Amino acid sequence: QAKQHQAKQHQAKQHQAKAHQAKACATTSLSREEAVSMDDNLSGQRAIVVGAAQGIGRRCAFALANVGAIVTVANIDGDLAAATAAEICAAGNVARAAAVDVVDPAQCAELVAGAADAGAAPDLLVNCATLYREAPALTQDPNEWAQVIHVGLNGAFFLSQAFAQAVTASGGTGRIVHLSSVSSTHSMRDKAAYGAAKAGLEAMTKALAYEWGPHGIRVNAVAPSHVATETINRLAASGALPLDQIVQRIPLGRIADPDEIADAVLFLASDKARFITGQILAVDGGYTANGDWAG
Repeated sequence: QAKQHQAKQHQAKQHQAKAHQAKACATTSLSREEAVSMDDNLSGQRAIVVGAAQGIGRRCAFALANVGAIVTVANIDGDLAAATAAEICAAGNVARAAAVDVVDPAQCAELVAGAADAGAAPDLLVNCATLYREAPALTQDPNEWAQVIHVGLNGAFFLSQAFAQAVTASGGTGRIVHLSSVSSTHSMRDKAAYGAAKAGLEAMTKALAYEWGPHGIRVNAVAPSHVATETINRLAASGALPLDQIVQRIPLGRIADPDEIADAVLFLASDKARFITGQILAVDGGYTANGDWAG
């Protein structure tokens, strides 16, 4: 009887230990889920997305709104910005529209001020503004060259400066994510101006990250290769873009979906990237890793 009693006590202790272990595992799992949710959650944070009327910028605006951000949809065409903002609101999220010409520093400052709330600066700037022009470098019009650089590089600086000035004045912190391109490091025919603008953008991203880190401002960039935007799809359909050759260059065997670029932007904007600044994140399916391409 004594042995039976001891055996029952031992079984009871084992059962109790398993129950405690299961409870601990459940608690740990729940805490992890909550932590992930908190990392992704931008609820109530104010985000500005420039170049958000179409393509990658549009998907970035939707991605940020879907995790709770209050999004200012900014574009040089105010009507297109308003249409995108209306779609975001129709989905149950919060957005407002603004027209901005990024080459005008005063308009950039006005954009940032409009996205502020009760003296608090916006939390996030996503810059997708660019001017894409293809031309042989030997004959490219100097004015066209200047315009591409002006929008892609100068405009990026004017936006970043206006945002950083507002953040430092309010004593808060902020994040900037620029949209770059693999053209910054991998030369492509007839894209000298575009590649130069993106290379400058990446150098500026690193410089601003270094200068503004002490102010609590993180600055990063995402560099995609070819993405299935409206423009790329149209060029491919017309035969102006040799999509089959491009896909052969990409180890993952396809071009990117715009939402995949938006996901990378969302990561850099989130608290998951809280110790990441001054980095250029290639989202290219392995395009820049391929050293075998002979074309």
